[in-house]
Amino acid sequence: MRDSRLLLVLVLALAMMAPSMAQAPQPAPSAEVPTVAAQQSVLFLAIDDFTRPYMRFIFEAFTDAVMTAATPPAIYFESLDASRFEEAEHLENLREWLRRKYRERHIDLILPIGEDALDFLAAAHGEPWPDAQVLYFESGSVRVDTRSTLPRAGGVLLEDPFAAQMEVVKKVLPEVRRVALVYGASAIELARWRGYPGKVREAGLEPVELVGISMEETHAALSRLPDTSAALVLAPIVDMKGNVVSPVHVCDSIAAAGTVPVLSFEVNNLGCGAVGGLLRDWSRVGRILGEEALARLASPSTEVVTVPVARFTTMAFDDRQLQRWNIPERRLPPGAVLRFREPNFWRDRRGLVIAVVSVTLLQTFLIAGLVFERRRRRQAEIDSRRNLTALAHLDRRAAMGELATSLAHELNQPLNAILQNAGMAQMLLTSTTVPAELSEMPDIIGDIRKDDIRASEVIRRMRGLLQKHELEARPLDLNEVAEETVAIVRPDARSRGIELEASLADGLPRIRGDRVHLQQVLLNLLMNAMDAVSSMPPERRHVRVRTVQSNGDARLDVVDTGIGIPPDRVRQIFEPFYTTKSEGSGMGMGLAIARGIVEAHDGRMGAENNATSGATVWFSVPLASNRTKVL
Repeated sequence: MRDSRLLLVLVLALAMMAPSMAQAPQPAPSAEVPTVAAQQSVLFLAIDDFTRPYMRFIFEAFTDAVMTAATPPAIYFESLDASRFEEAEHLENLREWLRRKYRERHIDLILPIGEDALDFLAAAHGEPWPDAQVLYFESGSVRVDTRSTLPRAGGVLLEDPFAAQMEVVKKVLPEVRRVALVYGASAIELARWRGYPGKVREAGLEPVELVGISMEETHAALSRLPDTSAALVLAPIVDMKGNVVSPVHVCDSIAAAGTVPVLSFEVNNLGCGAVGGLLRDWSRVGRILGEEALARLASPSTEVVTVPVARFTTMAFDDRQLQRWNIPERRLPPGAVLRFREPNFWRDRRGLVIAVVSVTLLQTFLIAGLVFERRRRRQAEIDSRRNLTALAHLDRRAAMGELATSLAHELNQPLNAILQNAGMAQMLLTSTTVPAELSEMPDIIGDIRKDDIRASEVIRRMRGLLQKHELEARPLDLNEVAEETVAIVRPDARSRGIELEASLADGLPRIRGDRVHLQQVLLNLLMNAMDAVSSMPPERRHVRVRTVQSNGDARLDVVDTGIGIPPDRVRQIFEPFYTTKSEGSGMGMGLAIARGIVEAHDGRMGAENNATSGATVWFSVPLASNRTKVL
C-alpha cells in the first residue's frame, strides 16, 4: 500500500514537470559536427534473372563501374522473370510485393533492363517508385511513351548492330544464302524477335523461322536445309512445351549435329560451337550503364543516349569452328580476335623460329664452306705433288726428245753421205763394162740406196714429230696420216714380233686438220696397242689399223688382240695420270693428250672391248665438207 502511494506521487510530479520541459529551449547544434548526406540508392530492374548469362555480365560490370564513385550508391536487384512467368496476375502481385518490400527504402534511380521492364513501370506510372528517376536500357528502340507515364525517364539505347553483323557473316561465309532463326516460344520472345526475318531480308538473305518446335524437330529442319545455310541462335528461353532452356545448350546441340554453321551474336556464347562475328559484349554494356547511372545521380536528366556499335561490340571468332568449316583466316575482318586457338610454334613464335633457322643456316654454310675449302686445299696439294712428279717425268722425256732430235740430226749426215757415195758408185758401174763376177753390184748398190732413203725418211718423220708444233688446220688425207705413222712404228713392231697391218678405206674424203698432231694421236694408240699384245703368244700379236667413213665423219680404229680393258675402267683410260702399264713405264697422259687433240679437231674418241679378244680404241673427225669449227 505504501509502494502504491509512492508511485502515484512520482507520476503527479512528472506530469507537473512536463510542460516546463517542453517550453525549455533546445541547445543549438554545434557548428563542429558535419551534416552527413543520405546514401543514394539504385534499383536494377531486370526482365530476366541471373540464369541468363547476359544479365549476369551486365550487372557485374555495372556494379564494378558504380563502385568506383567516391560515395557509391546502394544497389538493389530485382527480376520480373516475365519470360517464365507471363501471367498478368504475376506482375501485379509482384508490384504489390515490391511496394511492401521497399516501403522503408528510398530509391533514387531505377534501371529497367529491357523494354518489358520499362513497360512494367510505365503501366503504373512508376509504381511502386513514382518519384524515382528512371534510366532505361534497350537494344534498338522502345515503343513505350514515357513522356506522360514516366516524366523523369531517360534512356540508353544501343545502336542496332544486326546489319553490321550480317555483313560480317556474308564476308566470312560468302556461300550462305539462308539464315535459320532459332528462338523460344514465349510471348516476350515472339515479340522481341518478330522483326528479325525482315532484317535478314534487308541483308539480302532468306530467313527461315524455326519457332514453336522441339529441339528434335529443329535438328531435323536444319538437316533438310541446303549447304548454303546457317543457324542463328537468338537466345531462346522457353520452348514450346514450357521448358526453360539455355542459349548455350541450344547452341551446343545444334553445333554438335554438324549440319550447318552456327551463329550467335553474343560474346558470352562464343565457345558453344558458334563461328563468331561482330558480337555484343555485355560487360561493356554494363560499364556504360554504370557510368551513365553515376552521371544521372549527380545531375538528373531525361536525355536518351544512343551508343554506337563500336563501343559495345567486339570482333571475335572461334578458331576451332573456322577449321571445322574450312574458313580461311584471310576472310576475317582486320583486327579480328581468334579464341580457342591451338598453340602453334611457327605461328606464335615465327620471328624466333626464323632467327634461329637463319643463324643455324649461316653456321651450316660457314662450316660447309670451311670443310669445302679444307678439302679443296688438300686436293690442290695432292694435285700439286702429282703435277710436280708428272712435270719431272715430262722434263726427262723432253730431254730424251731433244737427245733423239740431235741423234737424228747426227745420223742424217752420214746417211746422206752413204746415199751420195752409193749413187756415185752406181753411176760408175753403169757407165763402164762390169766384170762377170761384179754383175750383181748394181743391184746391191741399188738396195743400199733404197734402204738409205727409207732410213732418212724415218728420221725425217721422227724429227717432225719431236719438233714443237702449233695446231694448224689444212686439208688432209687420213689414210696418208695412217700410212706415214704405221711406217714409223713398223720397225719397232717387227723387232717385237708384232704383225702390223693397215686396212684403209678406198676413196675416203679428205678431212681438215693438223697432220703432225693427228700422227701423234695415232702413234700413241699404236704404241699402246703394241704394248698390249707384246706379252701375248707370237701367233696372237696382231695390231690392225683401219679407216672407215661413218655419218659424215672419218673414223680410224686401232684394233689389238691383247687382254682387253677391264669393263669398269673403260671410261677411266682417258683421264689424266691414269695408266694400265706397269709401275714406272707410263705416266698416264698419252690418251688424255690424244683426246684433247681429237676434241680440238671437233671430233670424238672412245674405247671398247672386242667380242673375241683385245680392245679397239678409235677416234673420228668431221669430213672437210661438214666441218664447222675453225681450228
